Amino acid sequence: MTSALLALGLVLIAATQLRPSGVPVGPGELLLIAWMLLAILRQVLCQPLVLNPAFRRVAVFWLVMVIIQCIGMMVGLVIEPFHYVSGILRDIIAYTLVLCFSLLVALNLSDRAERRHMLWVLLVLGSASLTLQVAGGFGLAPTPGTKSWYYDRLIGWAENPNQLGFFALIIVLLGLHLFDTAETGWKSVRALALSVMPFVAGMLSRSDSFMIGLMLSGALVATLKSISWVGDEEMAPSLRGTAVVLAVMALPLTIAASVPFASAALEKLGESTEALYGENEQGDTRLKLWAEALDKGLDAKLIGFGPGPHLTSKSYKRPPPSKFEAHNTLLDLFTQGGIVAVGAFIWITSISLVGVTRAKKPALAGLIIGLLVFSMFHYTVRHPIFWFVIVICLLEARFQTSRSPVASLQGKTSSAA
Repeated sequence: MTSALLALGLVLIAATQLRPSGVPVGPGELLLIAWMLLAILRQVLCQPLVLNPAFRRVAVFWLVMVIIQCIGMMVGLVIEPFHYVSGILRDIIAYTLVLCFSLLVALNLSDRAERRHMLWVLLVLGSASLTLQVAGGFGLAPTPGTKSWYYDRLIGWAENPNQLGFFALIIVLLGLHLFDTAETGWKSVRALALSVMPFVAGMLSRSDSFMIGLMLSGALVATLKSISWVGDEEMAPSLRGTAVVLAVMALPLTIAASVPFASAALEKLGESTEALYGENEQGDTRLKLWAEALDKGLDAKLIGFGPGPHLTSKSYKRPPPSKFEAHNTLLDLFTQGGIVAVGAFIWITSISLVGVTRAKKPALAGLIIGLLVFSMFHYTVRHPIFWFVIVICLLEARFQTSRSPVASLQGKTSSAA
């Protein structure tokens, strides 16, 4: 029951068109709050408090963030000429929600069987919702009160194509993870089948972040999987080992054969990049925002100005108190919490990536890469599903632990015996 509630909340929180008009929260947020209340009751009444490594790491991140955001807010109140109060309050509420949410996920999904069941429920509900959104886009199952397209880009139940692409990328790579780690052939087929419509939805969104994230994630998954196969299997009789060897042997020929097409491909890529950069002047706008974010962070002496947006020179200026975000997670954190907040974000994502790589979970490592790609163009740390993925990766990770001298001595004694 609680798994379905959590999964449905994560699915619907991306459906921003389903929010009532003028209300900042919708059914997704309400379902997550309900799950959090049940999780707290369950923790208090039924479960002992066990602080696992994932909980401790997330708690350290948020402790650092709370301290540096408070310091930054004091700096901002003194230095900034005017203050965007509604933006500050929005960030404080959002950070409080994801702080509590991430810690409760770390506590309540520490059991591997329960965590795996939760991932399957999320895959099923996520795939079903994206299937309905694709069907609605072609008039087969329209959802009242929503529009399915932004020009020629699918938005489904979201307000823009990138929100849809972000959710679709997570569901696709989650399906790939369950496919890779399935206990039976039937479960592998089911996980792969459930990933098809999320992939279609992501492609129809025409989100550049989705496509780049999927390509980079796929390349990392293929690389890590090949390394794992070569390391774990004997090369001669193994089908996996033979496939890897043949792929490596064919690589020089593949590169040589692709040389004549490289020039045309690069020219086409340049044309596409130039067209994307020039569309609605979004390239110039982003660069101006990023440059101003760097200037703001430096003006704050690398401490930041606290929660809320802090940029004022967007191409369509508005009078005070309106401000803008940089639409880049690292730069937005830089304006809010300075170099400390940026370092905390790099730390939590890096240990997640390294941990799942050591644990030989290549699809989860690819999922972290996908999150980082979206973080380059969007502010992701306010999204509960971002923290759900981070915590799941931390729970699935294998961390390097140093053995005590007593444990080492016991190990040597047992080996000698």
